Amino acid sequence: MLAEEAMSAIYDVRGTDVRAALEDARYNLDRAMDIARMRGMAGEIERLAKQIARVQAAYDARFRKKRPTDS
Repeated sequence: MLAEEAMSAIYDVRGTDVRAALEDARYNLDRAMDIARMRGMAGEIERLAKQIARVQAAYDARFRKKRPTDS
């Protein structure tokens, strides 16, 4: 699956445009989600939603800059 390849690229950042990998993963997962919705595949929709959340969380955890909290 193309989304899984892009997800692997997020974890293995050597020589990879990580932002592009995230966008590839999200694009492919979003397309799969569209197809699952059209076909009424509730279980697949739920699985894909979790996968999208994992992809975004992996990216955020490794590459999003932490904002200082106001105290």
